[in-house]
Amino acid sequence: MQVRLPSDVHDANGAGLRRAYLVSIAIIWSSAAIVWVLNGTLGPFLDVAVPALLVYLGLLLIGCWRRLIPVRVVGPLALLALVAVVFSRLVLWRLGILPDVGSLGDSMSLAVQLAVSFPVAFVVFGTRRGLQVSLLIYLVFIGLYGNVIVDALLGRGSHPGSPVALSMAVSYAVLITMIRLLASRLEQLTRERARADMLAEQATTDPLTGVANRRRLDDELGRLVAQSRRYDQPLSLILIDLDLFKAVNDDHGHAIGDQVLVETVRRLAAQVRDADLLGRWGGEEFLLLAPNTGHVAACALAERCRQAIAETPMPTVGQVTASFGVATHAADDDSRSLMRRADLALYTAKAEGRDRVIGLPDINARDVTGVTSDPERLPEEGRR
Repeated sequence: MQVRLPSDVHDANGAGLRRAYLVSIAIIWSSAAIVWVLNGTLGPFLDVAVPALLVYLGLLLIGCWRRLIPVRVVGPLALLALVAVVFSRLVLWRLGILPDVGSLGDSMSLAVQLAVSFPVAFVVFGTRRGLQVSLLIYLVFIGLYGNVIVDALLGRGSHPGSPVALSMAVSYAVLITMIRLLASRLEQLTRERARADMLAEQATTDPLTGVANRRRLDDELGRLVAQSRRYDQPLSLILIDLDLFKAVNDDHGHAIGDQVLVETVRRLAAQVRDADLLGRWGGEEFLLLAPNTGHVAACALAERCRQAIAETPMPTVGQVTASFGVATHAADDDSRSLMRRADLALYTAKAEGRDRVIGLPDINARDVTGVTSDPERLPEEGRR
């Protein structure tokens, strides 16, 4: 059912991010484990670093999976592992503990790993903080290889890795700049999309109850009637009107009346299906569109909704009841005639004593006179 209530709060984004971290860390851990098992000896540095990385990522994976580590901390810890491996190796090179340049494969591997850390920083921390973290990583790299880069710029070339270090410094600067521009553009597009979605929702949502408003109900009714005609699928309407609601407002005030409307929607929402559309038709009147629902099933659904409203007293006002009119699409129906029959069924339920469900599947709306789909034009006594 397409309805949103104030109490419906879901941490969908957090759950999705946690799954993404789990998959990413599991892939990295598996790849490192395969390399370690298949290659045996990887060298003095990697023979220590890879097992340590496997233990670290394994604990991080378990902590994320068992929800022992908050999802907002998982990303920074994963980035820390990547940066620690890269810079520990660079520091060991500069200190002469490892060969100063290493093999070409080592150099390329570290260059790629360091490059990966920049987009990861933006993903984990967002645009502004991601830029700060990326610049910090970049400055640490410049601090380690500043003199080598200066030699390359001055053409001295006294260090064998000068051209590589200069190329990496320039490439990383360009990469950070491009990621920053792309992230800013993505944020702008996201804001524009969120604004458009918010405006669209405001245009089609009742601000008090959070369900569809009359404009959206009209649009969906036309679409569902056309679909029912084309594919010969059943379609039923349930028109709902709270009984004697004017007395609630008169006796308790409009604020309490609004609370009754919200509580009514909550109870109705608990009874309908995901495929149904519940909306506020006007005032204390609601409309439920039930696609792929025959007349008998629609009447049963309306009866469940009636019981949900009437059986439990509402806070402050006590028992509240509602009348229900049910109509099912016929071959020659358009949205107007179908709505008229639902309106006639509701009017009949009111006339027969309220707090009941009336279904009129076989009355041709064209033969109905004096009945309108506009509740404001019904006789005052009949609408109460």
